[in-house]
Amino acid sequence: MKLKNIFAIALSALLFAACAEDDPIGNLGTLTVDKSYALISTDGGTVTVTVDAASDWKLEDLYSVTATINGEKKKLSYPVPVNLSKDKTEGVPAWLTVDKTSGAAGQSTITFTAPKTEGGREAEVCINMGGQKQFIMVRQGSLEATSATCADIIAAPDGKNFRLTAKITSWASNAEKYGNMWVSDGTGEIQLYGMADKDGKLANNPIASWGLELGDEITVEGPKSTYGTTVELVDVTVVKVTKALIQVITPDANFGVEGGELAVKVAYKGSGALFAFSEGAQSWINYVKADYIAGTKTIFEQNPADTVVFKFAVAANTGIDRKAVITFSSQSGKNVSQVAYNVKQEAFILPRGENPDDPFTVAEAIAKCQAIGSTSDGKIYYAKGKISSISSIDTGSYGNATFNISDDGTENGALMVYRSYSLDNKKFTAENEIAVGDEVVITGKLVNYKGNTPEFSGNVYILSLKKGDAPAEKGSEKNPFNIAEAIAFIDGGGTGDVYVAGIVSKIVNNGEFNAQYGNGSFWISDDGNFNDDPTKDFEAYRVYWLGNQKWVEGDKQIAVGDKVVLCGQLTKYKTTYETSQNKAYVFSVNGVSK
Repeated sequence: MKLKNIFAIALSALLFAACAEDDPIGNLGTLTVDKSYALISTDGGTVTVTVDAASDWKLEDLYSVTATINGEKKKLSYPVPVNLSKDKTEGVPAWLTVDKTSGAAGQSTITFTAPKTEGGREAEVCINMGGQKQFIMVRQGSLEATSATCADIIAAPDGKNFRLTAKITSWASNAEKYGNMWVSDGTGEIQLYGMADKDGKLANNPIASWGLELGDEITVEGPKSTYGTTVELVDVTVVKVTKALIQVITPDANFGVEGGELAVKVAYKGSGALFAFSEGAQSWINYVKADYIAGTKTIFEQNPADTVVFKFAVAANTGIDRKAVITFSSQSGKNVSQVAYNVKQEAFILPRGENPDDPFTVAEAIAKCQAIGSTSDGKIYYAKGKISSISSIDTGSYGNATFNISDDGTENGALMVYRSYSLDNKKFTAENEIAVGDEVVITGKLVNYKGNTPEFSGNVYILSLKKGDAPAEKGSEKNPFNIAEAIAFIDGGGTGDVYVAGIVSKIVNNGEFNAQYGNGSFWISDDGNFNDDPTKDFEAYRVYWLGNQKWVEGDKQIAVGDKVVLCGQLTKYKTTYETSQNKAYVFSVNGVSK
């Protein structure tokens, strides 16, 4: 327990014993003061007391203390933390100063000085002259308690006297003997550090004296103190106790997305127990039933609490995190007790790739395609990448586009987006809606077409689009020609090495690359179909292998469905558009180059 005015009681007794029955206050025959009650304004200031003594005098027994903390004696100002080993020493409180602590025979003055304060405080000073003692009470401000909330007290200066009404939330250390406890009124939580019992005595089992229980509402008065980071009302007196009629025994609940059963055990002493949901809670918390258990009287407990277990069903969450409050109440006459019970449920978070806020990388989408296989698993996926090439954009009746995306904007590790709609799942109306280099998030079903072409296919559209830098020159490595563009390049008389992208649609004469010539021939198209149409089919005629090297035994072969990029010179033979013999090579196969 913290130091209270225990010295005042002893000193008052000495004063009474030292005074004759007819002596006025402040007159002890050979030792007198002109005032025994000195007031200082809350704005700060001084007050002077005149001392008339027959011999030398000194001040003693002033209200500061030393306390043993962790084996070390420290000087502390009143109020002092409770339960410390204390011994009284001479001195004055930290807030009060005096111009002298002793004087000679005759008349002299003592000047007391205090700084500005918003609270009320007092100190009792003792003048000792050869065993005769005179007491002076120095007070600054009013000690009348101000009604306040926990939040008000937390924000207020130390020393001010407050009246607080709050509920007991938990017991603190040495609660039984000293009445230390935590209380809250919904605006904050503070500690009551020391409490008087019903007879006004401190350190005398006040909890038992007042019959306090967790959940009880109490009104107390006492001065504010701050100990470290703990805000307290110290050595409080109890004004009123309102017994709690209901107590929730089950801790607050936290559910995962899957939901489940919620059982809340409640003890009550009123006429029944009721509950009410906060707004919106009934959309995901449903009442199931209540199991009541009557309390049993004993010689120790004549008014036992009844208990009830309320059971609720918490639905699975498919949205953001949510919370609800279930208020339990019980009533006895005009006394109504309520207690809030909190229920929280975490947000439903889709796994990566199935969450539009957490899309796959292109590499992850390709891996998912390979895991799914050639038949869709029916799920909708999301992937983020850069458009690396565009095969077609139809602005007519179909309104879709086919293009490749990759993580770095090149054809390396590219994923086909097959017949996709534009933003907001709307048809394309202009060819410039997308361009190579644009960053997009694509949504749709993933498949590994024919086992070797990972692609978005089926209900595909662009979820978001961020325009990229100006696209690389058409026919370049980063922006290869599609079939139509390659044909236009040839018809326009274009020369030099260029890049053409397509899907292998047919192997020429069922042949393959061979070591004798080091080359091979095959057909490509934009969609992987052989159309037998010179405006849609392009022949890779006697092209070399990866890295512009001749094919050798051990190298892989081209297969129908492979996505390839060719590099080299283009020409036209009769009606066939093709690469020039031995002047072109396979730059990449399914995004892999050399």
